[in-house]
Amino acid sequence: KKRNEKNRETTDSINYAKRIQHTMLAKEELLKNNLSDYFILFKPKDIVSGDFYWATSKNDKFYLAACDSTGHGVPGAFMSLLNISFLNEAINERNILSPNEICGHVRNKLIESISQDGGQDGMDGVLVCLDKEKKKLSFAAAHNAPILIRNGTVIEFEAYNMPIGKGERTENFREQTVDVEKGDLFYLYTDGYTDQFGGEKGKKFKYKQMKALLQSICNQSLTEQKKILDAIITNWMGNLEQTDDILIVGFKI
Repeated sequence: KKRNEKNRETTDSINYAKRIQHTMLAKEELLKNNLSDYFILFKPKDIVSGDFYWATSKNDKFYLAACDSTGHGVPGAFMSLLNISFLNEAINERNILSPNEICGHVRNKLIESISQDGGQDGMDGVLVCLDKEKKKLSFAAAHNAPILIRNGTVIEFEAYNMPIGKGERTENFREQTVDVEKGDLFYLYTDGYTDQFGGEKGKKFKYKQMKALLQSICNQSLTEQKKILDAIITNWMGNLEQTDDILIVGFKI
């Protein structure tokens, strides 16, 4: 009986932590004010998550990030809160405005604060900056890249293989800029969807299959796209365990 009580206490405290973590994620009101249409498919592996989506607006520019912190569950959630606080600090306190320099700032802070004892914790992800006036979207990415679907055609960007955190490489993050057109669909995602095991052979879902799936549903409403993506990965998983946090953010220009 004692053990069950202990387990329940632990679960209760983690559920409370989930509420705290949720307040740090991008607020619906902020997203609605800045994006004409969007969806967020967010399926943590455990109660709390290492994956997170975050947004802020500054000087008429809108910033949105979809990231995957080292780990999942409780350690992942601690990392995500740290990563979010450094993103906030970069833009809102330090007035760093370009996505690549923001990523650089977060990396420096992570190295300063947690890599002193050789820890290589940090995150992968994409940070986009939408400038509606200039009709431009700029982004910096770590081990990741957004997918753009324009008029039914998939446009891929080169993934930059460097984490936000301590790694082999120390050069600056690269920034890419795209002229956006009305109707453009952007997708930011972490590796949880593509790395999920399942299907008849118990294999990974894979990026190629996700890309084809996004292309096949791009004419559906974003609400519908979210439902389909969710149903397909749930079906793919079958009776297997979810291997990682899952996050896909889609938005329309």
